[in-house]
Amino acid sequence: TFDASGNGYVRSEGAGAIILKPLSRALKDKDSILALIVGSGVNSDGRTTGISLPNTEAQAALLRDVYSSFNLSPAKLAYVEAHGTGTAVGDPLEASAIGTVLGKELRGARLLHMGSVKANIGHLEPAAGMAGLLKGLLVLRRGKIPPNIHFTTPNPAIDFARLNVTVPTRTTDLPDLGGDELVSVNSFGFGGTNAHVVLQ
Repeated sequence: TFDASGNGYVRSEGAGAIILKPLSRALKDKDSILALIVGSGVNSDGRTTGISLPNTEAQAALLRDVYSSFNLSPAKLAYVEAHGTGTAVGDPLEASAIGTVLGKELRGARLLHMGSVKANIGHLEPAAGMAGLLKGLLVLRRGKIPPNIHFTTPNPAIDFARLNVTVPTRTTDLPDLGGDELVSVNSFGFGGTNAHVVLQ
């Protein structure tokens, strides 16, 4: 993912599950609360040049909508778990949306870390978003960003410096932003659906 050698996704199989509850109910039930979903949204790419080809503008619009609708500050964003399929077309388009909307907001302060669990386990297809959500949850809980394996030569179609994004190649501490750090999770559907969830 995000590497110059990325030339297509690897199919794999898997499943995951989480329990969603309103915070008031979880507190009343004395549940172990792993994270809060503080913002989410979906939209559609609309017409594109192909069913599997993403749309940067639609992805960027979703990011803007989620962050503005839920009054979230990119300054509190510590990490983005990207869809990151490892494709020559998809990776640069997604990186552009993330960097343009979120990464550039941090310019002068720090780089925005992004990665994808697909580099480790492949593309779970209908369960791919769940895998990303579970990784994002673990990053938030443990305060560590794992290295994005197989990332050795940055994809030349991604202007990492201009977008103010970076892909970790070693275990990295989650930035300490004074508490209430955010982790964003991106996921996309084959037919053009974009989904974004923000965890705290």
